[in-house]
Amino acid sequence: MDQAGLSAAVGSASSGAAAIDVKTMNVEQQAAYVSSLYPGRSLAADDIWRAIEREKYDMQHKGHEGKHLVMFLIFLCVLAMLPKTVRYWRQRHPGSYRLVSIGSICLIPPYFALGNRYFRFVSIWIGYALANTYILYLATREPLYQRTPRRVYQWFALTNKVSYAVFVAGIVLFALCFFNVAPGLTDTERMVESSLITVFYGLYFGLMSRDLVTLCSDKMAATLGYASSNGLPTKHLPRTVCCICGDGLGYGNTGIDTGGGLLHADAAPKQSTCAVEPTHNLDCGHEFHATCIRGWCVVGKKDTCPFCCEKVDLTPFKQSPWDRQELFYVTSLEYMRFFISWQPLTLLLLAGIFWVLGLD
Repeated sequence: MDQAGLSAAVGSASSGAAAIDVKTMNVEQQAAYVSSLYPGRSLAADDIWRAIEREKYDMQHKGHEGKHLVMFLIFLCVLAMLPKTVRYWRQRHPGSYRLVSIGSICLIPPYFALGNRYFRFVSIWIGYALANTYILYLATREPLYQRTPRRVYQWFALTNKVSYAVFVAGIVLFALCFFNVAPGLTDTERMVESSLITVFYGLYFGLMSRDLVTLCSDKMAATLGYASSNGLPTKHLPRTVCCICGDGLGYGNTGIDTGGGLLHADAAPKQSTCAVEPTHNLDCGHEFHATCIRGWCVVGKKDTCPFCCEKVDLTPFKQSPWDRQELFYVTSLEYMRFFISWQPLTLLLLAGIFWVLGLD
C-alpha cells in the first residue's frame, strides 16, 4: 500500500467505509496512519506503537459486543457461585478439597515461576519441598515413632515463625519505600520490588506450612487412634501425656498407650527426662503443652480439641499484642490462598466454559 492508497483508505474509513488493515502496513505507513488519526500532534515511536496495537485490538473484537456481554454475565455468575460451591465442597468432601487446595498451592506458583525464569524462587521451593517430603514421610509411617509428632510440630512451628518474620520484614520494607525514608534508596523500583517479593515469600511459604501441618496432624491423629471421623476417640489418652506431641506433661511417664502396636517398638514408654513445660487445660478437661495446643490452634488451623473434637476457645491466645498480630497474619494467609489457588482455578474454569460455548 503506497502513500496515495493509504490516504484514500484513511478517507474511506473516516467516511464510514470498511476500516483498513493495519497489519499489512509497514512501519512508515503505520506512522502516517496514526498521524492522520491525530492531526497536529507530534507522536513518539511508543505512542505510534500503542495506537497501532489499539487499532489491531479494535479490529479483532469489532462486532463482538454481544459475545462480550455473554462472557461478562458468565463471569459474574461464576464469581457469585464460587464461595458457596467451595464452602459446600469443603464441608461435604474435605479430603478432595484439601488435596486440590494443597496441590494447587504447591504446584501453580512454581509452574509460573519456572515459565518466567524466576530461578531463585524455584530453588527455594525445591529445598523447602525436599524438607517437607521428609517430614511427610515421618508423619505417614506406620508404626509411628513416639518422637515424630513433636518433631513434626517443631518443624512446622519453626517454618511458621520464619515465614511470619519474613512477612513482617517485607511489610516494614514496603512501609519504608512508601514513606521514602531514605531518598535514593527506598524510592527505587528495585527496592519496592524486593519488598513485595519478601511479603509474597512470607505469605506463600507460611500458607504451605499451614496446609501441610494440617495434613500431617490429621494423619498422625488417625495413626495414634486419638481421633476419628465421627469425633469419638478410638483409644484411651493417659492424663500424663500430651496427645499432640506424644511427650509427658512433666509428671509420670512420657509413653503413650500403644493400643495395638501403632507406635514403633523403639518408642517404649520411659520416664521423662525433659524440662517441665507449661501446660494448658481446655474447657473439655484435656490437658496439653501450651506450645503444642497453641500450634494446633494457630499454626495448624485447628479450633477443636485434638482428643475429643470439642470446640476450643481461642481467647487465651489473643491476650498479647504479638498473638493478635499473628492471628492477623493467619487471616492474611487465607486471602493469599484465594489469589494463589482459587483465582487460577477459577480462570481455568472460565476458559473451559468459554471454549465449550465457542466464546473465544
